[in-house]
Amino acid sequence: MGWWGGAPECYPGGHQLLQNPYRSVDFDSLRLQQSAIQELICDHSLTPGWYRFQIFDKPAEMPTKCVEMNHCGTQAPVWLSLQETESLPQAGEVKHLTACATWQFFFSTTKDCCLFRIPVSVRNCGDFFLYLLQPTQGCMGYCAEVASETKEQSSCGPKETENGNICQAKHPPPPVDLEVVAELDNGSIYLKCSFESSVTNSSLGFTVTWFRLSPDGTKEELRQETTVQKFSFIELDGVNLRLGDRIYCRCLSFYLDSPEIQGPSAESKEFFAGVKIHPEALTVAEDGKQHKLVIESTVPIPCSESSQTKDECKLTIILNTANQAQMCCLILLEDKVEENETVDRDLHLPEEDDMEKEALEA
Repeated sequence: MGWWGGAPECYPGGHQLLQNPYRSVDFDSLRLQQSAIQELICDHSLTPGWYRFQIFDKPAEMPTKCVEMNHCGTQAPVWLSLQETESLPQAGEVKHLTACATWQFFFSTTKDCCLFRIPVSVRNCGDFFLYLLQPTQGCMGYCAEVASETKEQSSCGPKETENGNICQAKHPPPPVDLEVVAELDNGSIYLKCSFESSVTNSSLGFTVTWFRLSPDGTKEELRQETTVQKFSFIELDGVNLRLGDRIYCRCLSFYLDSPEIQGPSAESKEFFAGVKIHPEALTVAEDGKQHKLVIESTVPIPCSESSQTKDECKLTIILNTANQAQMCCLILLEDKVEENETVDRDLHLPEEDDMEKEALEA
C-alpha cells in the first residue's frame, strides 16, 4: 500500500475505518427494520475525525450520486454532493465539500436528495480517499460503495475535464503571441493576424475579430471569422481599411465538438498601417549640421512590373517648416520599400533661426 505526501491522516493511526458492510449503497435497510438482530446505522454519535471506508475488506468511497431512502443500513443515507464546478481532489489534495442526506416525508410523493447538508473534507491519499466526518443530525448514516464499482478517478487536473480518454481544460485557454503583420500578394496588401495555442491537438476552433481604432478612440469592428487555422487575413483595400488606420485583432478559442464552450479572448498590440518617421518631431539648430530621419514603412509598397522605373515607383516625403508654408526640402525614396524596411536620409538645412520640423505621414 502506498502512502501519499506527508499528510499525517494518510498514515496508519491517522484515521479510523468504517467497514460495516451494511453501509453499501446496495444494501436494503428495510431488511434491518424487519429484523431485531441488527439496529439501523445511526451516525449521530460518530466521533469527529478522518475515516476510510471498506466493504468486506475492499476499499470503498462515498457515492457522489443521490442514494435512495432506506439504503446504506439507515433510513436517511448520506452521500457526497458535487456541484458542476466541483470535483474530487487529485492525489495529495484536500477539498472541502458538502454531503447530503436523502429523505422523503410520509405525506410527500417525491424524495428530497439534499434535505440536510453536512460539511465534509475529502483527502486524496493516492491509493484511497479519506473523509473528515462529523456526527449527523438524527439517525442518518454515511454511505459507501466499493471503489472498483465507482467511476474510475480521472487523472486530469483540477481545472480539466475528461473527454473520452483525453484531458482537456474545462474552458479552452486563450490564444497567445497574437501579432499583426502586413503581406503583399499579387499586388494586393493583406494584414495577417497570427497566433499560437497551448493545446497541441486539433480539437480547437478559433473566432478572430478585426477592429480599427476610430477617431473618437473606440474600436470599430471590421470583420469576424471562424477558422481552424492559427491565422486570419483582411485586405488593406483602401476603402474599408486604409493607410493610416490603427488595427487590432482579437481571438478566442472553442472546442470543435462543443462550440458553446469558449475560452477567454486575447488581443494583439496595435498595428499602424502606413509610414512612420522617427523622430516625429525634430528641432534643428542654426549650426549647419546634418540631422538624420528614419523612415519606416509598416506595409509593403506595391509596384507593378510596368512601373518599376525610378520616376513611377517612389515615395515622396515633403518636410515643411513649422512656421512657414514654403517647402524646405524634398526626399525621394526611389527604390521599392519593402514591409518594415527603414530608410535613413540625412537632412541638411541652411543656417537660419531655430525651426521645429514636423514629419507629415504619407
